This record gives sequence, structure tokens and C-alpha cells, in this order.
Amino acid sequence: MQVYQRTLKKEVSFSGIGLHTGKKVNVRLVPAPADTGIVFVRTDLKGAPSIKASPEYLSKLFYATNLSNGEIAVQTVEHLMAALSAFGIDNLFVYLDSEELPILDGSSAPYVYLFEETGVKDLPHRKRKYLKLKKEIIVEHDNKRIKAEPADQLVIDNTISFDHTYKKIRYQRLVYVHNLENFKEISKARTFCFYHEVEALRAAGLAKGGSLENAIVIDKYGILNESGLRMENEFVAHKTLDLVGDLYILGYPLLAKVTAYRTGHALNAALVRRIYQEKVYEIVELEEVQEENKPFVAFNNEEAYQTN
Repeated sequence: MQVYQRTLKKEVSFSGIGLHTGKKVNVRLVPAPADTGIVFVRTDLKGAPSIKASPEYLSKLFYATNLSNGEIAVQTVEHLMAALSAFGIDNLFVYLDSEELPILDGSSAPYVYLFEETGVKDLPHRKRKYLKLKKEIIVEHDNKRIKAEPADQLVIDNTISFDHTYKKIRYQRLVYVHNLENFKEISKARTFCFYHEVEALRAAGLAKGGSLENAIVIDKYGILNESGLRMENEFVAHKTLDLVGDLYILGYPLLAKVTAYRTGHALNAALVRRIYQEKVYEIVELEEVQEENKPFVAFNNEEAYQTN
């Protein structure tokens, strides 16, 4: 596990379309000094106001993870936050000229490529802080549930279940140990939605930038994407990717075992808020590197997938 805080080696820029706003946005990722955190800066607004990724700013958790502090808002941060978590990037300025980060291809894979090309650097003599959970926390709503319990690393046991005619969306389970190599496996998984939801989403002012280029769309019989799935367990893999990103809103990497059933951004955020508000953690630092090459294991019905 990582001992020192980290940022990018150099500045990098990219652009794309917001999934929900449909607006083009230009983004610059700029290295930041130790103890800065992940800070979003809206260059399109007067004075370039900023907002830090923190549980107190979570807002409007409907089909995305959004931040707002009353002055500015930043939308759909989860895919970037997931990749930052995987690469151990603690400090970064994210400059953007619109309210929503680009959806890119609907996954975190473009960020993996970007960070590998740009490189990361440790910030010497500044220890990385971890949130080590001290007691079990459970959040439930209807038939959805997410539980976090004390552990020495982040492990996610995630299950999705949809009442649908398409077999692959009915049930998938993935057990994921959070590290960079395992994240690269799930980073390719794209966001998905059901065809019957598309019109309702657009009527609500959402998904204006959505297309088969950046999302999997499921109709009654299967997926509409001609290229097919990138992996058999892509649906639960993406939900796990989202959860990794949402947990990183805590501001520090979480050490816990998280067991989720039919979770989404709203329930993920409820868990993050509970952990933050109830202060059910201790802040710890590592004295030395303790790398464990734990396997990535995914369960899809009765089939198992394993790497490493």
C-alpha cells in the first residue's frame, strides 16, 4: 500500500461531452501540492470559484455523483474519482469550463491511459492518510443495501439484480480487491441504462449527451450496442467502478470491506455521509510499503473470473 501522498507528474488536458448536459467541456488536470486534496475549479465562472471533493458537498445524486457548495456545482465526477483512487492521486487541481466532466467512452479506461502516459509522482515526506473504519455501518433503502465493516484494505463484494428479460442483467456478483492492476480490469466497464428510461431521463433534463458511443443501452431482449460487451460481467464491474469513485469523495482512501446489493449513487453517498458525519474511523498512516498481490475475483451467476 502507498506510503506517501501523490499527484500527477505534469499537466494534461482533454475535452469531451457531458453525459447529462450534452455540453462540450475542456478539462486541465494540474499537479497540486501535498494536503490540497482533489479540487475542481470552474474557469467559466467569474473569479474561477473552486470546490473540494468532500462528503459535505454531495448533491443531486440522480444517475451521477455531483458536488455543490452553493456557489458552484460540478457534475458526474465518479469516473475520474475512481481512477484517481486507483492511481493513488491525493492532490490535483481539475480545471473545467462547464459544469459537467466529459463522459468520454462511459468508463474510466481513458483516465487510466491518460495517467499512465502522464505519470504520477510521490510527494516526499508527506505521508498519505487513510480512513480505517472502526465499526460496521449499514445503509438500506427499499430492497437495496450497502454495508461497510472494518478491514485492512478496501474490498468490495458487489451484487446487482434487475427484474428483466435480458439474462445478463438479472444477476451478477463481483468480489474486488482495490489496487491498480485490479482496477484496470474493471476500468473498461461502461455506464449502462435501459432503453425505456431514455425518454424519461431526457424529459428530466438528463442524458442529453448520451449515445451508444458512451453507454450500454439495454432493451427488452439485449443490448443495442453492435460492438457487444467488453466483458461478461461489465454491468456489475461498472457499478463497482462507480462505488470506488464515490467512496473516494471521503477525501482519503477508505480501508473497509464494503458489501453492496443493488446499490447506486444515492445509496453510496448515504454511506459516505454516515461514515463522515459519525466519524466512525481513525486516520492512519503507513510506516512502510506493504504490497499484497491479492486476486481479482468476479462471480457471474455460477461462473468465476480470476486474474493475477
